[in-house]
Amino acid sequence: MENVYKKVENELQSLSNEEKEELLNKLRLSVDAIDRELVALLSKRTKHSILIGRIKRSMGLPTYNPEREKFINERIGTYAQEPLRKEAVMRIYERILDESRAIQREEANKGNLYKLLSSEGKISFKNLLSKKEFLIILFFFIVVLSILSYTFFSANYYSGASPKIIKVSKGESLESLSQQLYNEGMISSKGNFKFTAYVYGATKRIKAARYYIPNGLSYLSLLDLFVSGKGDELKEISFYGGISTKGVCARLQSENIVSADSLRALINNEEYLSKLNFTHSSLEGYLLPVEYNFYERSSPEEIVGEMYKAFQKFFVDSLKEQAKKIGLTEHEVVTLASIVDGETNKKEEMSRIAGVYLNRLHGGMKLQADPTLQYLQTNGWKRLIGKDLQIDSRYNTYKYFGFPPGPINNPGKDALLAALYPEKHNFLFFVADTKGAHLFSKNFSEHKKLAREYYKWLNSQSKN
Repeated sequence: MENVYKKVENELQSLSNEEKEELLNKLRLSVDAIDRELVALLSKRTKHSILIGRIKRSMGLPTYNPEREKFINERIGTYAQEPLRKEAVMRIYERILDESRAIQREEANKGNLYKLLSSEGKISFKNLLSKKEFLIILFFFIVVLSILSYTFFSANYYSGASPKIIKVSKGESLESLSQQLYNEGMISSKGNFKFTAYVYGATKRIKAARYYIPNGLSYLSLLDLFVSGKGDELKEISFYGGISTKGVCARLQSENIVSADSLRALINNEEYLSKLNFTHSSLEGYLLPVEYNFYERSSPEEIVGEMYKAFQKFFVDSLKEQAKKIGLTEHEVVTLASIVDGETNKKEEMSRIAGVYLNRLHGGMKLQADPTLQYLQTNGWKRLIGKDLQIDSRYNTYKYFGFPPGPINNPGKDALLAALYPEKHNFLFFVADTKGAHLFSKNFSEHKKLAREYYKWLNSQSKN
């Protein structure tokens, strides 16, 4: 046919009518042959379509799938070759798909109309695929199987001691995890690891935890460990402002994160504090109570280090400058904030309470802060009585002037800011009201009146 094309394309005007008639007959015969092939292929395609429809019905799936048809149309458009334009090919295929849908719909409504396995419409591998097509597919599957076998099951070996620790943080991406494993020399190919994750369906199932990875795991075994294996779970822990160090330790122990005793010991460990360049006797007050993500079975150093780092990150140079402006050291600010957090959990009155204590301090009065006495109670919070005011301790602000030696809890950001930016006023006293807040007064007689009213109400509640 190549000669026919050339003659028509290049010599048509010079040919005799007899030669033109001969070319015409050849082309018509060729078109007839192509039509037979087209009809055979369309019949073959329709048989496949019928089988697809039957399989869908057996699975309870709808016959019509607009997404699949959209995909077919988009793909068919890419096959277009001149002189057929893309639009023309898509119009032809639109009619083919219409007829295919109609046959599937007819089958669905009236039952299996076409006996595809009869002698007239028998489908076999021979009919479905030519020998060449079969060999190509077989070769393709062998190659794919070999690649998958190598990707999924080949062992990854790393140098150094085993096991190695890998930390998966909350919301960490597959790309980030693969990069971490690659940097540690634990996998030889990030692509293979990510491909295995997609095939395994693990991209959204990897758990945040700290994992101990033995040597020689395959990509599939690695992903199985990250999805369903044992590791130190990553837990989200929130602390409220004003929580005591004892409370921090107890909470973390209850979550299986760290031993309370070992954590408490480290917070007061002189050698450890020296390494941090911390000049006070305890880190109490400097464990910023915010939200953390901690791994189970963490070391005390990991926990304390992260909480103290959070405090340092918050207490920036501008806040240190503000402390100097109001005439307080950083330690005094933290101590005052801890007393404020011990007095109230209402953000709106924290700066007013801080102002009261600073007014008393500057006026040469004792702070007389109940939270500092509560700090001395070995059995926890209680209603204070007269003899509690006589406890001989520098933390007894009813007995000694000035701030106590250090913070009495771990103040939150609101209390710290309140201590740094106290409200300016003339109040010297405050007492609790009946609604969980406080009433403020400028002189002792007014304060005594308010206090009597409060204790009268308090006693009436205890009788009820």
